[in-house]
Amino acid sequence: MSHGTRPLTRTKRALALSLAAAVTGGAVASSTASAAPVTPRAGVVTAIQAELRAGWVKTTDAPTGITVDLPGKATVEKHTERILGQEVTNRAYLVETGEGFVVFAVTEVPDAYDMRLGAELRSFVEGMEKETGTSFVSTGAEEITVEGRPALDARIATDDGERMTGSTRLIDGDRYLVQVVTVGPEANEKALEKTHREIVDSIRIP
Repeated sequence: MSHGTRPLTRTKRALALSLAAAVTGGAVASSTASAAPVTPRAGVVTAIQAELRAGWVKTTDAPTGITVDLPGKATVEKHTERILGQEVTNRAYLVETGEGFVVFAVTEVPDAYDMRLGAELRSFVEGMEKETGTSFVSTGAEEITVEGRPALDARIATDDGERMTGSTRLIDGDRYLVQVVTVGPEANEKALEKTHREIVDSIRIP
């Protein structure tokens, strides 16, 4: 456990597993909201460190070849459903840390699907509320580009009950939606932000 952080309670561990289910089951929204222009921002992705930090694990989503550095060995949750006449599979990689927990997810996208990241964010928040029974809000949504791909960053937080906070990034990978969620107790906000930044900077999409 990192110095100065507050550990997860049993309730928060249950919340972590519920959020993993929300990511897995809520991805690929049905909304047809209009897409807003994407504003490029230089320097979002940094070079991977030659040596991973102690305890971090380079994780590969084998079907897509997408790699990411995660702060520990992940537990994998899979979910498949039929969307637009096509079987769509989502794989969510869950890691619990001393500060909170991380979910890294890759969702296949149907051939005829018109991905809108704003709609995906709304679907994710709705999925979290459905799975956890807790009110969530997303704030500060910012459209960026990551290696030329449209992406969306946002803050997320509980709106009642135990105070949780975190961040999410969604990336339009063309044939798949890539998402990172980092969430934990509000008291661990700074440590969570650092972890989230290291994770999103390490993502590599072939």
